[in-house]
Amino acid sequence: MDILILLACHFIGDFGLQSAWMAENKGKSWEINFYHAATYTAVFIVLGHVSLLATLLILVSHFIIDPLMCRWHIVKHTWLDQVLHFLILAIIILCKI
Repeated sequence: MDILILLACHFIGDFGLQSAWMAENKGKSWEINFYHAATYTAVFIVLGHVSLLATLLILVSHFIIDPLMCRWHIVKHTWLDQVLHFLILAIIILCKI
């Protein structure tokens, strides 16, 4: 798996395909948070051709990581939120998932 492909998928899914509605409401609604996580994950399936295990890891981790910042305010900075997402991608690469 190529890290550049995964990073491209990440930026497309997390920024390019996240609507303003999702960004504004994913911290208020688990349903909207799921829509965002599913849209984000779909990019990895379509463009990254990731495995089923990687797909599940991406979906579940994104569903959990985003509320750390936008719902619970445990993560205070966008850069830290992004580092957490990058760590998941690194795990996928290093573990050859």
